[in-house]
Amino acid sequence: MIDVSYSNIKSGLVKLICNELKTVLDKLPREEQEETSAIRVGFVTYNKVLHFFNVKSNLAQPQMMVVSDVGEVFVPLLDGFLVNFQESRSVVNNLLDQIPEMFADTNESETVFAPVIQAGMEALKAAECAGKLFIFHSSLPTAEAPGKLKNRDDKKLINTDKEKILFQPQMNIYESLARDCVAHGCCVDLFLFPNQYVDVASMGLVTMYTGGTLYKYNNFQVHSDGPQFLGDLRKDLEKRTGFDAIMRVRTSTGFRPTDFFGAIYMNNTTDVEMAAVDCDKAITVEFKHDDKLNEDSGALIQCAVLYTSISGQRRLRVHNIGLNCSSQLADLYKSCETDALINFFAKSAFKAILSQPLKTIREILVSQTARMLACYRKNCASPSAVSRTCEAACLL
Repeated sequence: MIDVSYSNIKSGLVKLICNELKTVLDKLPREEQEETSAIRVGFVTYNKVLHFFNVKSNLAQPQMMVVSDVGEVFVPLLDGFLVNFQESRSVVNNLLDQIPEMFADTNESETVFAPVIQAGMEALKAAECAGKLFIFHSSLPTAEAPGKLKNRDDKKLINTDKEKILFQPQMNIYESLARDCVAHGCCVDLFLFPNQYVDVASMGLVTMYTGGTLYKYNNFQVHSDGPQFLGDLRKDLEKRTGFDAIMRVRTSTGFRPTDFFGAIYMNNTTDVEMAAVDCDKAITVEFKHDDKLNEDSGALIQCAVLYTSISGQRRLRVHNIGLNCSSQLADLYKSCETDALINFFAKSAFKAILSQPLKTIREILVSQTARMLACYRKNCASPSAVSRTCEAACLL
């Protein structure tokens, strides 16, 4: 899904994207025993309206179909929209050569956004398959359409109790859209190229809930920022992905999972839903210890993920782990995983900014860290180590 508004054409971004796609589509992930990828690809360009392209292999030239009713988006074609790249290579390459020239004289600066996601989801739904949308977008969606946003970059709210408003989505449509995307296995990866304010809190919500990734390149310049963008795009397109995933975490008695953090959506308290999951995604789980744990048998955790592979197979992956239990705090501190703690605190803070001022969250983080150090000093540290612990607490 390529934004072909004036700024993207003028900057050379559209041409850069089209040139790169001709190369990276050859490297789509495939199953180990297969010679070619089973993934199908489709193309949409957009500004105030959407342009779908028929790239069926038996066509001499790609065909464009325009959807101008962005209030009620529909997919104008099924046969020829999602195709095998190897079979339709010549038509697809022809299209990618034509797109920059097709919109070279455009003066259209307004864009839509929510209808673009809706269109991609409807296309996957009609094809009865899960998938991922790669959206290349540059500006705040101000065109008259569902999901239209206004500039709310109010610096007066920074460091006030109302600052949290800036991190909350402007409207409910994006949360509703995200829920629909997850239900139909539609993951959204968003590449943003803003020259001014864009409402990431609203636009990025669908990406976060669907297990996607958001990339942001402020004031994008082809020569200086192009290599970074192309590297990100190649990595994202080539990595192995599981689609339409559901994860559940089970434990032995004595403790239970109480909260989950990450690029996930939860419709209930137990099932973690992800439209896609890959090697760059991490899910953090908070467990509550609410009963006595047995030091002999330990604590057991099972994580089961049901997902669809790139070839369309439904698979189940199960991870089991047994953890030692101890009544000695010194053993606990020795076994602490610093990276896991930082990951947990960072994600907890990220979630809290939607409801609390940043100053309060900062104070909570400092207080939690100080309590951990003070507990170590009181229960675990030898006399010679006490002064070092005090120094660390003072540094905070």
